[in-house]
Amino acid sequence: MSMHLLSSLNESQRRSVELTEGPLLIIAGAGSGKTRMITHRIAYLMEKNVAPQKILALTFTNKAAREMGERIAELTKGKKGESPLTSTFHSFAMMVLKNTIHLLGYTNRFTIYDTQDSISLMKEVMREHDIDITVIDARDLLDVYSRFRRGQKEAGGEYIGLTRELCESYQEHKKAYNALDFDDLIYLLLEIFTTHEEVLEQYRNQFQYIMVDEFQDTSREQYRIVRMLAQEHRNLAVVGDDDQSIYSWRGADYGNIIQFEKDFPERTEIFLDRNYRSTGMILSAANQLILNNSERKKKNLWTQEDQGTAITLIESEDSEKEAADIAERIRQDSFTHNRPYSDYAILVRTNHLLPTLETQLMDRHMSVNVSGGMSFYDRREVKDVIAYIRILVNKNDDIALLRIINTPKRRIGLSTLKYVRSIKDAHEVSYYEAIRIVVENPAHENSRQKDVLSSFMNLIDLYSQMFMAERNGKHRILSRLLDEIHYRSYLIGEYPANEKTAQAKYMSAVQYIKFFRQWEEEHGGDESIYDYLRRLTLTSSEKSDRDEGTSSISLMTMHASKGLEFHTVFLAGIEDSIIPHRRSVEENDGNLEEERRLFYVAITRARKHLFISYAKMRKVRGEQIISSPSRFLSEIADMHFAAPEEPKEMTKEDHMDRLKAFLHVLDDKERKEA
Repeated sequence: MSMHLLSSLNESQRRSVELTEGPLLIIAGAGSGKTRMITHRIAYLMEKNVAPQKILALTFTNKAAREMGERIAELTKGKKGESPLTSTFHSFAMMVLKNTIHLLGYTNRFTIYDTQDSISLMKEVMREHDIDITVIDARDLLDVYSRFRRGQKEAGGEYIGLTRELCESYQEHKKAYNALDFDDLIYLLLEIFTTHEEVLEQYRNQFQYIMVDEFQDTSREQYRIVRMLAQEHRNLAVVGDDDQSIYSWRGADYGNIIQFEKDFPERTEIFLDRNYRSTGMILSAANQLILNNSERKKKNLWTQEDQGTAITLIESEDSEKEAADIAERIRQDSFTHNRPYSDYAILVRTNHLLPTLETQLMDRHMSVNVSGGMSFYDRREVKDVIAYIRILVNKNDDIALLRIINTPKRRIGLSTLKYVRSIKDAHEVSYYEAIRIVVENPAHENSRQKDVLSSFMNLIDLYSQMFMAERNGKHRILSRLLDEIHYRSYLIGEYPANEKTAQAKYMSAVQYIKFFRQWEEEHGGDESIYDYLRRLTLTSSEKSDRDEGTSSISLMTMHASKGLEFHTVFLAGIEDSIIPHRRSVEENDGNLEEERRLFYVAITRARKHLFISYAKMRKVRGEQIISSPSRFLSEIADMHFAAPEEPKEMTKEDHMDRLKAFLHVLDDKERKEA
């Protein structure tokens, strides 16, 4: 790496890059350029002739891993050969398990269940135990089970008596179906490393330099995995910020920072405390807020940016007026300063605040992107096609089979399904094998039942054979299958009052097959269909249908905003019982501190301007209740806040005046250029 590149780093970043041997704890504050430091560090290792295949960088989203890989490639474009592995924890686990899972009694053709698959399977298990799925929520049971696995024994609540029995059965079903859920990827990798020393030794030798980004978001199990990998070479660099630990509800344990200090007492500790993102005023407010947390490493972010403008407080009469005020301010500011909508973000604590804000923006014809909206791969029609692929490559995938057995309708009624299930249970086989038993049983007397099941089985057998025989033409088999089952007509029947909706849904299925064809043309010869399906499940949460060319206001939860930054940020609904959330106040101080960290994260998303909004009245479950500003605001000195100006609706005359002024500027510019 040239000295020019190193000279672009500040002193703390440069130390973090050059200190390559031994354990390293880097506390990287918000906006402190940690991604730049990480990518330069990996490029520096390669410059020192560390083989790229010996370097492992772990992070938490596919997008972050991909961008990290791209930036490393740009920094090392002169170097040929392999690239270091930049991966999420789950993708890394999948890579290892693909080669080793047979040691735990699975085959390497395992399926990964997404959330909906897991819920469907849990419902199936509940039915087998005669539990009414309308009374107990399968999603709640899965959440409780996940907490039990993490050792949170007190989290079971009213389900404690049910959870063990049901979830043991749930695990048995998954193993019988050769399927894993997201949690399994981490737990089974840990089991492999714990019970098979030779596998651990292999990966220890392979990855001698390990970096973990967003270390405060690691679970205990994820930390155990990297600790085991780094135990011998001890070249483990972890980068995190305890002030930004906001995911305890999904297993993140920022106590891993303290544990790291115990496990690696010879570590070096470096603070990245220069903020490159926010103005002095915004940063000062964030620093003052987070000082109220007791369980944190002492640090004070600083910046060379200008002081900037004070934070604007907006007080509205109710939630409708609040949303209208925010929308109007964005519209006026965008017009006045000629800023694209992509410069603006509205952040909220909870999802239920999003619709009112979205409606007010859309009423003004303002483009908005709601993060957390439905992914292309989560659309019903796309999941139908994927379920067909899954059943064509693995006929024992019960979840996929139950999804498509009556998609389209095949006159396979509830009584038939119940009968097939009784055969399945009696013979301890999959649904598909149970269907085969019914069809091939000469003693079975119900000819109509036999005929519809035989027709379904023959369809799957035929297309499975054709699909698996094709090397690079599987997409054609899928298109032919959709024609054969009259999928378009089925959708029209599902939406008889709106043929446009049916056509749009059918085109989504067609679009998916185009995406599949793209994969097949690029990877079909090298990557198996099993790898494709596993990777699809891991990445399905990423939006694939977002129009990147559209300048849209970002509307999202505070949790979803982590890692992002915007020129102007509006924090809406900043009231007690919303943030801090009512449950946090009722439960314990640890939760209250996490809520404060979440508010800190939200504040530090803003680069230049920050608006904080609250309503005096808010509708809760249909009732208007009195609200009060969040207690967190009282923890920030008054000097940080400016008295707000009342936003006013722009009149027709206002718009005409501004348009004339804009045209006048253009006219002047053209005259000068002429």
